[in-house]
Amino acid sequence: MTDEQLKEDLAIRRALNSVFLQCGMRPRPDAESQLLNKLRELGCTLDISSGYLKIFQSGTEVAPSGAAERIRKDNPQLFAADPKRDAVSSLEDLERGTSKEISQAKSQYIRDHGMSAFAALPRTKVQAAHQNAEVKPDMSRAEWLALPVSERARLSTIFDPATLSKIIARRG
Repeated sequence: MTDEQLKEDLAIRRALNSVFLQCGMRPRPDAESQLLNKLRELGCTLDISSGYLKIFQSGTEVAPSGAAERIRKDNPQLFAADPKRDAVSSLEDLERGTSKEISQAKSQYIRDHGMSAFAALPRTKVQAAHQNAEVKPDMSRAEWLALPVSERARLSTIFDPATLSKIIARRG
């Protein structure tokens, strides 16, 4: 790839990640290329020449939020568990009923979503809610600490030091 192609690819990845975050979806840090491939499998082309992301499918412009919802619905394993969208958002959701029912529920989840998605499930619904808290300058310390280290590192380059210190000082 040329330097210009690399820059454009990075800009598309940033814009796509931004669209998912604006829709309240948190893609897994290692899922960027898979998300791009899923969109391309659907016949979508991505354009950022106008300064924002445009998605076209068969020559027709598609709403980025609609494309994001479809990708999230079809590939939940590429995103952090979300209690608003997933029937199972934490291990707590799988631990209801008798021991046999619990085993069956866990086995079914692993069969449907894979072992990596199962291993990434937060322990409780509260932890799942914190992990999916909207990223904003007035988030609580608990929400900040629930973010993956890679996400906190990325946000540290976006937020100024004063904003970061306010987040860390907040209770909750």
